[in-house]
Amino acid sequence: MPHVSPYNGPVAVTGASGFIGSHVVATLVGRGYQVRACITDPDNPVKADHLRAMNDDGQPGRVTLHKANLLEEGSYEAPLADCCGLFHVGTAMAYGGANNPQQVYDGAVSGTENVMRSVANAGTIKRVVYTSSFAAIMNPRPPGYVYTEKDWASDNRENDPNWSLENLNDKGETGYAMAKVETERRLYRMAEKDGRYEAVSINPIVVLGPLLGKAHDLVFSWQWFLGRMLRGKDCERGWQHLWNIADVRDVAEAHVLAAESEVPRNGDRYQLCAADESGEIDCRQLQAHLLELFPELDVGGAPEGYDKMIAKHGKVYDAPRAHCDKARKDLGLRTHAIDDTLRETGRTLIDLGLIEPKLK
Repeated sequence: MPHVSPYNGPVAVTGASGFIGSHVVATLVGRGYQVRACITDPDNPVKADHLRAMNDDGQPGRVTLHKANLLEEGSYEAPLADCCGLFHVGTAMAYGGANNPQQVYDGAVSGTENVMRSVANAGTIKRVVYTSSFAAIMNPRPPGYVYTEKDWASDNRENDPNWSLENLNDKGETGYAMAKVETERRLYRMAEKDGRYEAVSINPIVVLGPLLGKAHDLVFSWQWFLGRMLRGKDCERGWQHLWNIADVRDVAEAHVLAAESEVPRNGDRYQLCAADESGEIDCRQLQAHLLELFPELDVGGAPEGYDKMIAKHGKVYDAPRAHCDKARKDLGLRTHAIDDTLRETGRTLIDLGLIEPKLK
């Protein structure tokens, strides 16, 4: 099936104002695409100004903003008309309590169905690149297990009462994982049945890197917790296990490469995780990196419970282990070093005025 290129027509990006979505738009504009950035409110400067500014950077491509809502059937008809590719990044999230787990599930599944009806109606799209999640891959495994794209979050759940659609609001992040699994599988089935396009997925894990606007510092996101550490606060997320870090620029690049490459086929998945063990770090190692990168700051470290856990178990839980080998091999992805990722996360949090770092 023909791959996507700037010469085949415009491309559309859902969730274009978000952290990953904005970087996907920036990568596409840098490669010469005419990008239709779909967001719920183009008149909101916090969500739109950084996208419009991409037209002022002298890049070969161009971005136009289009109002569209995943939950409004038909709102993607106009933005997707004549497009050759779709980057379906947008989904309902729970950051800051914006949505409960049931709403996250319903929004992801029904929102994707709405978008895909418009894909079918357009009839010109050759490849859909879906932003799934490592949450659709990780399943119960022993410590040290190295996950690959062959894993599904639904594996090894035969005796797990939480892995069901009943009472999702009582099950925390299970609704998000189940939504990503279900949406991926539906996408592949729809693409196979239609026959005019292929669907592939990108499955990122802990995504950090440069923020492009103030809207990207979502409460309880990984970058938000890293910002707390730069403010001298303890690490409050993921301290019981490893931070497996992917750079948002690499995640965006993988999206575009997956659309352009002739290697992927319908149903292919690409986990975007650490390139190697240097990107799989515990919270004390994370603090050490940040202290070296920002020597003038009093960076927060492990919470009180960390020492008790180490005394009992000897180390943090050795998970999640996963590497982006397939994306590097199939797509030719080149990844950023972990210190570059952490430096740019912290620098942009400070430069955008999103945090007041704690000086020594």
